[in-house]
Amino acid sequence: MTSTRTVARNTLYLTIGLFTGRILAIFVYRKMAPILGTDGMGIANLATDVSTILLVIANYGLGTLITREVTRERTMTMPVMWAALKIRLGLASLCFVGLYVYAVVSGFEQLERNALYIMGLGVFIEASAMACDAVLQAHDRVVSQMWGQIASAIAYFGLAWWWLDAGYGLMGVMWANVASRVVRLAVMVPLMLRGTGPWILNPPGRDLVKAAQSRGLLTLAWPIFLASTFGVLYYKIDTPLLRAIMDRDAVAVYTNGHRALDILSYLPGLFATAMFPTLLRAAKDEGGMERVSERALRYLHLLVMPVTLLAMLAAEPVTMWLVNDATGFTDSIRVFRVVVWGMPFIAATSVLNRMLYTAGQERTFVVIALVSLTFNLVVNVLAIPRYGYMGASVAVVASQAVSTLMHWYYIRRAGLQLPIMRSLFNATVALLATWICTSGLAQLLMPRWGTTWLALPIDAGVGPTFTVIGLAVLLYVPAVLLTRALTKADLPVMMSLVKRG
Repeated sequence: MTSTRTVARNTLYLTIGLFTGRILAIFVYRKMAPILGTDGMGIANLATDVSTILLVIANYGLGTLITREVTRERTMTMPVMWAALKIRLGLASLCFVGLYVYAVVSGFEQLERNALYIMGLGVFIEASAMACDAVLQAHDRVVSQMWGQIASAIAYFGLAWWWLDAGYGLMGVMWANVASRVVRLAVMVPLMLRGTGPWILNPPGRDLVKAAQSRGLLTLAWPIFLASTFGVLYYKIDTPLLRAIMDRDAVAVYTNGHRALDILSYLPGLFATAMFPTLLRAAKDEGGMERVSERALRYLHLLVMPVTLLAMLAAEPVTMWLVNDATGFTDSIRVFRVVVWGMPFIAATSVLNRMLYTAGQERTFVVIALVSLTFNLVVNVLAIPRYGYMGASVAVVASQAVSTLMHWYYIRRAGLQLPIMRSLFNATVALLATWICTSGLAQLLMPRWGTTWLALPIDAGVGPTFTVIGLAVLLYVPAVLLTRALTKADLPVMMSLVKRG
């Protein structure tokens, strides 16, 4: 139970830090949309997604590798950190050159090119900060990472709001993004130096540790680099493709519909990140890794599925609230109703991915990501010219499903045992039964509210909406017990999550 509480505690810290940033960024986004319109938002969102791709490339798949190596031998903290920084900053330089070529060859206007270049500068800073994140996680100092994220969030919110009011528009927001990353690094580095270590550049035995050398890290992380690069391309390539095939307005509509999913999908990733050190320790005991992973997958699915359904049912108010009801974004509602169903696949993949990593099956990630990317590219190239951003929306969910199935295939091939039926199928049945009963009762007893099988009674007001949600919550608890998605044996573990760890 101690390991479970550790996962819960670290997940909480990561969630607080990251979601502070995401929540404040939402308010900046709402302020931006009416000011910039679909054209300006298309530029901003393209620059953000392209910089995300470049950041993953610059990181070289070193995040979990740094955590793993430092967890194994803490005296190697500084050698591993220094080796990783040299790799990341070198790759960030190459990425910036590639970004320049992309902007020029694409024939973008100067404003669009400038936005891309500014976000490209942020890759250097964030790649360094994420190396600090990995070290802090290895030393179980996730709380320090949280403070850096909170400081960064406040800086971005304040600067972006100020510069938008001052009339700097798109460029003000782009520079605020870069400045906030500098603040995160400035807060986190002193906390890392004080709370981790030892910080010895040449500790005894360094020459025997492959990860303590840049060349060794390059070799160890090569499969993860390929997998993470293919992975981010399959997840984000749709935005550049839409820009190339359609226009900036289409990019704005699609990325706004995708934005809520991007926010929600951080939770499974945070959970998996917090779980990783515990998995490393559990792997030392026979059956320990499978036990921790099964619980993680089941609990995460029990949370993610209701959130996904709720988001789909409330797609219209959620999506339009994000852009402050600005004109031109109505089709984002349709996009969100489709792409949000990628959440269960993202959640399952996040746990299965860490299982494969802990089992030393990193090389399978290359095949998984390459197959997913190829599938995504083919579907997008065929669908976007005919169906536009709705075709891209379907391609996203289908690609995520392919990735999950590939992970599951390699889990079984590695000889790992994970009862997927109880973890996923039973919870899904419980949720479907819950919503069928909830919606049916609401339509029967309160037909004037306007509840349907695919929508909450939003137009009827806050009271009816939350009454239906509350009824669903009440019915969901017995449903998960009846389907055995949750049993009495889970209750002590669940109770331990709320105890001070």
